Amino acid sequence: MTDKSARLRSDATVRFARNPAKRPGRKSCTGWYQSIKIGDGLPYESLLERDALLLLDFDPDVADLSVQPETFVWTEAGRQRRYTPDIRLEMADGAVIYRQVKLATRLAADPTLGGRLPAIEAECAARGARHEMWLDTDIRRQPRLSNVRRLRAAVAVLAAENLNAIRTILTLLPFPSTLGVAAEALGGQAVHINVVLGLVAIGDLIADLDHPLDENAVLMPGDGR
Repeated sequence: MTDKSARLRSDATVRFARNPAKRPGRKSCTGWYQSIKIGDGLPYESLLERDALLLLDFDPDVADLSVQPETFVWTEAGRQRRYTPDIRLEMADGAVIYRQVKLATRLAADPTLGGRLPAIEAECAARGARHEMWLDTDIRRQPRLSNVRRLRAAVAVLAAENLNAIRTILTLLPFPSTLGVAAEALGGQAVHINVVLGLVAIGDLIADLDHPLDENAVLMPGDGR
């Protein structure tokens, strides 16, 4: 192992109560998601968790997030019990939320998380936070999930573009504008749709992600990330 890889392993141990990317299984898909919001890699242990991180990355109400942030430990009926929330969120309004990503079918089969839910909620409250279950039925709602996937992919296009010149051109647009009009102002080529989407991804422009990102999608100026 190189010195660099040893440092990375050490950093991961410090940053996460447990690292889900190191827990592969036959029925799971682990990996790392590179967050735009926090400028760092976040581990996931399922495709559903990866989709959840994508959504949070483009949620303007989320100021900061961390994955597998800590493990709650308590004693109940003489038995030590544990729980590691999937995600800790710091919201723009100052609220703190511990969120668990879950399949709706699994929650229906075990709605109290093995009898731990009351204690989990109490542990969150003791930290000045609340606990939420985030189900696949919400995470995979369309078109929002497809939209954030497009935005994340479009960020790569910006690396080859002159952002200062692009931003100058877009300041001349009347707002509200549309995706089609903004792309036309940049040259009207196919790549310019992705350039505009990349600007939405980094916060220069704002779009309603609950509606399709077609040429008629309404854009407003943003303040960057």
